[in-house]
Amino acid sequence: MNRLLQRALFGRKVFFCGAFGRTMLLCAVACWLAYVPHSLAQPERLLLTMSKPNNPADLTDLAHFKQWQQQARRHYRQALLWQDFPPVQATLLASQPHAAAGAAGPDTTASSYRIEHYRLQLTSQTATQAYLLVPNHSRGGVLLLHDHGAEFSIGKEKWLRQAPFATSEQQEKAQAWQQRYFQGHAIANELAAQGYTVLVADSIGFSSHHPLAYSDQQQLASHLLASGHSLAGLAAAEDLQLATFLRQQIGEKKPLVSIGFSMGAFRAWQVAALSTDVDAAAAVCWFGRWQDLTIAGGNLDKGQTAFYFLHPGLNQQFDLPDLLSLIAPRPLYLINGGQDRLFDVQSVQAGYRQLAPAWQLFQASNALTTELWSEATHEFNERQQHQVWQWLAQVTSGQRL
Repeated sequence: MNRLLQRALFGRKVFFCGAFGRTMLLCAVACWLAYVPHSLAQPERLLLTMSKPNNPADLTDLAHFKQWQQQARRHYRQALLWQDFPPVQATLLASQPHAAAGAAGPDTTASSYRIEHYRLQLTSQTATQAYLLVPNHSRGGVLLLHDHGAEFSIGKEKWLRQAPFATSEQQEKAQAWQQRYFQGHAIANELAAQGYTVLVADSIGFSSHHPLAYSDQQQLASHLLASGHSLAGLAAAEDLQLATFLRQQIGEKKPLVSIGFSMGAFRAWQVAALSTDVDAAAAVCWFGRWQDLTIAGGNLDKGQTAFYFLHPGLNQQFDLPDLLSLIAPRPLYLINGGQDRLFDVQSVQAGYRQLAPAWQLFQASNALTTELWSEATHEFNERQQHQVWQWLAQVTSGQRL
């Protein structure tokens, strides 16, 4: 900068010495900064103040709340910008038996199961691949929804031990993923061994379903918006179709539970909020309030991945706890980590407090479980898994109401 000052202010070599020289230098710097072209200055961002939602949960009494739930669920589904829900067309690609490896859960013995590989036509324009793990005697269905993690080459494989029809590279990545986030557990296999019919499928942008590079997410989101849709809406619509397919596999009488981690947690509570076909949901590490997640530099302020979560116009109507209260009085289990850098602890706790009155109106407070694990990071660790499996055994212990 000295050279620029020398040329701009004096046009010849200048030496600064002593107090007077330092003063002159500071004055010169101030003058130069005052005339810096605007193109070199950091532009000021446009940041809108997020107003309070104009259609929050009506908690005055149970009758009003039930009416609000019906209207809010209708608004939520409209916000998906997706009306294409044809019957799911399933093509069985392969099937193989699988002996349980002793991974029993609470009050269960390990069960053998088979793994079926499907191509599922979910909408008229989109299809994905899925694994259905089918035990000999099913206790109910689990829709297991994978995370994001900026790892697009694997999706459904993140849940499986040596996914039978995956490439060796996918299997290696999946094993590393399980070590990083699940303490080495292949959760889909363990749930199948406990007697649950488990469905895992690729969300749009992952593995078999048009895998993306990180920087491609905005192009896909832009394309969908230009065609009158949204990335968040398409992903949600496909999850609803997955729930429909799993319901067809287990029948009407057995319970169906959605479970997910990280982005999968968002997907797990979302599909339960949108469809009463889902009887309970467990969501690990995705919760808070919109106003906290949309601050400058926050989770939903960075583009790219954020488009998986943003339904146009929905945030004007509802806060996140409002959307989750659509699940009431069905069982909901939320876990968040006190050391999770992606979600502010105070936002999580405030959201938990907003949720409680909805279940209280139904006199079903015991059906809502909210936990903040003070030492946990962004993970679904072994102790948390044990707690969720106990909860799962309870909520699937009988037939659907």
